[in-house]
Amino acid sequence: MVTSGNRLGTPAGTSRGFDNAEFELIGNLIGDVLDGLASDPENNQAVEEKVAAQVKALCERFPLYR
Repeated sequence: MVTSGNRLGTPAGTSRGFDNAEFELIGNLIGDVLDGLASDPENNQAVEEKVAAQVKALCERFPLYR
């Protein structure tokens, strides 16, 4: 058997109250970074900064403690 890929744990997201839409967004953000790296591995800073801002906004919408 050959396996590959990353497994991301969901407990951290569910602890924040993430639902399907938020997990789909996270998957898309990961894809954006990987696509950027595939197309231009030496110059992915703009993509990474955009994704970091979206992750920050998501975490602000769903704080750990309410």
